Amino acid sequence: MSVLDEFTFPFCVTAYSFNGDKSQVALCPNSNEVHIYARSGTQWVQTHVLKEHDLLVTSIDWAPQTNRIVSCSQDKNAYVWTFDQAAVVWRPTLVHLRINRAATQARWSPQENKFAVASGDKCVAICYFGEENNWWVSKHLKKPIASTVLCVDWHPNNVLIACGGTDMKARVLSAFIKGVDQKPPSTAWGERLPFNTLCGEFESPSSGWVHSVGFSPDGESLAFASHDSSITVATPATGDVTSVRSPNLPFTSLVWSDQSTIVVSGHDCSPMVYAFDGSAWRLVAKLGEDDKSRRSSTASPSNSNSAFNLFRQMDSRSQPAKSSGTADGMLKSVHQNTITELRSDPAGNPVEISSSGLDGKLIQWRVQA
Repeated sequence: MSVLDEFTFPFCVTAYSFNGDKSQVALCPNSNEVHIYARSGTQWVQTHVLKEHDLLVTSIDWAPQTNRIVSCSQDKNAYVWTFDQAAVVWRPTLVHLRINRAATQARWSPQENKFAVASGDKCVAICYFGEENNWWVSKHLKKPIASTVLCVDWHPNNVLIACGGTDMKARVLSAFIKGVDQKPPSTAWGERLPFNTLCGEFESPSSGWVHSVGFSPDGESLAFASHDSSITVATPATGDVTSVRSPNLPFTSLVWSDQSTIVVSGHDCSPMVYAFDGSAWRLVAKLGEDDKSRRSSTASPSNSNSAFNLFRQMDSRSQPAKSSGTADGMLKSVHQNTITELRSDPAGNPVEISSSGLDGKLIQWRVQA
């Protein structure tokens, strides 16, 4: 397990997304803005600032093929941003979400002809382009969602969608849009899939909020991470639902690396790799905790004050720093604060993922299970 690239921004990164070739990244510096950075050698240089939102931007997703960005916010709005080559600016198109609470996460579908926006309005808005109005319109997945939806993920067939939230459940629903989608082939999740068909429902083992959901690469299994520090994997074809409890702090993000490898992260600052050994899911590695030389060579001046860091760790983690850190006051992990998001490689490389954190770090990892 190794760090491929590491860069620290002068602000915490609460949401981000790379473009298709990872030469640019869109990120939110915990504000109502989206900042676009371009790669320049070993550095990231800011090129644009997108300022249409009024409140905190909660999620960003950059479509790798169509090169469009969707952003959503606590202001109950979402925008689709398209780059104008002639004017060298990003132009927003408003999305008609029709929600009365904050939008929490946005994700493009695999074919990039629609996207999903989770919200605090007990629904998921499935958005597609309305040619007659020249804007993005939406249909809502509602029943049986009973509370705020925190996360969404698309099935590879471009029709099914998984969601999870504060009602402690993960669900698989049909997001089939007549006139936009073609009838998908049957899967273990079902055959006839009219809009809002419930195809699966799974509960968090200890009633924790579901912070992240993800379909396996072949779409046959669903994994979700909960606030009770557990991951659950459900496979409808076999009827298996397996949960793994962790002694670590709560998880907030999850991605599949390959069909038998899941990476989760959260408040414990280290991405954790779980692998299926044929009979059970087991923790096999914590990314970056063995990379001591890299941590010492990339330590920032703000980490040089050992007394400050010792106090910060005791305060934020409720435990003595000597049990979780090093002699200089740094944590053993590459990230020095909560990991806010894990993302798969936009080019589809199964052994590469990336992470962002409240410490301002943006890290690209190589996962070798």
